[in-house]
Amino acid sequence: MIADPQRLQYLEAMGIPAWVSRYRLINARPTALSEWEVPAAAEKPAPGQRLHALLETPAAQSAERTPAAMPSDSAAEPAAQGASRAPVARARALLGEDPAPTEASASVFDKPVDTPTDTPAETPAPEAATRERAAPLRFSLTLAVLDQRWWLLLPGGREGLPAPAQALLKQMLVAAGLPGDWRALASLDWPLMETPVDDPLGEARDGLAVFCGGQAMRNALSIEGAIVIPGADAAALFADDTPFEFDCHRWPHPASLLGDPAAKRACWPQLHATGEAWRRASAGAA
Repeated sequence: MIADPQRLQYLEAMGIPAWVSRYRLINARPTALSEWEVPAAAEKPAPGQRLHALLETPAAQSAERTPAAMPSDSAAEPAAQGASRAPVARARALLGEDPAPTEASASVFDKPVDTPTDTPAETPAPEAATRERAAPLRFSLTLAVLDQRWWLLLPGGREGLPAPAQALLKQMLVAAGLPGDWRALASLDWPLMETPVDDPLGEARDGLAVFCGGQAMRNALSIEGAIVIPGADAAALFADDTPFEFDCHRWPHPASLLGDPAAKRACWPQLHATGEAWRRASAGAA
């Protein structure tokens, strides 16, 4: 804590001569306060006075100009005169006065004259060619849910998979460690409108993502993953990217595995990876 003598030294060093002690002593004389002289504020002229002053100043300003400040080229004189008369004309218009006769007559002659030039006129750049629009992607998918947690996208519309393919799909789900039963929610037939599009694949992915998000919101589902079994028409949707933000596992079509033991053995790594992801998600949820 700083004592009073040191505080007084700091105040004097900062140029503050008037200092009142925090505590007044008993029977002590009041501290003398210095008189501060506040500079008087300059009177601001009214807007009308400034406009009248603007009308009176051009002649005086032109007389004070030095010869060195004037342009040497005679062709620049009319432009300079017009520039000096422009504020005066605006001031007279604001005051409601008629422009001076000399200003009205000079304004006609002060207009710049277009002189022909030898440079050719710039031709406008041709407009960029519009990108060719293509036909939309066509596919049909059935959206089902596994244990209220994962999507199961099946090929085809409302008719779904044939009975032998459905039986094999149940066996594949059980072998991977997933529930063997699913609940179908809705089917999507794309496109919704027969109109040409700029990006058929991108718009189809966006449409599928919006469709699945709407079904999850409608059924109050919290989706953590997806198993996709696309048909030939929807294979391009999941070729190099997926429309989902969570893990998406692509399985072969069950109909292509019927009667082919080698194909069934080849798809086992995919089933095993899906089962591991399902168990990790279950452990995280617990």
